[in-house]
Amino acid sequence: MAGVVYRAVGGPAVDEALAGTIVPRNPTYITFNNIKNMSPFEVQDLLQLPRTPTHWVDFDTLLLIDDLRIPAGRWNEITTLEPIVITFPEWGRGGGTQAITDKPIKVRDFGALSDEGRK
Repeated sequence: MAGVVYRAVGGPAVDEALAGTIVPRNPTYITFNNIKNMSPFEVQDLLQLPRTPTHWVDFDTLLLIDDLRIPAGRWNEITTLEPIVITFPEWGRGGGTQAITDKPIKVRDFGALSDEGRK
């Protein structure tokens, strides 16, 4: 059985999500953490993102299973693999899971991140 994974999105990726497919970002970063009920700032902190996301998408890993891999740290600039986000402390605490793919992501569900975050 396939799992559900997530991607934090903002800017032009929101329009892509609305259209049903996130185009590859060479690579595209994804997380196994459920970010649906988090605030934009909680997601940014968890995933050490340089920009604040506005939305989330979820999708099925089965469509990406042959391409999913663990990235190296600092956007693949160092050789240490980074399954747990830690190498950009200037952008947040980290601690979220991550993987990468070069395939398009077929959106299963999509929504706005809540300003209220986790309760």
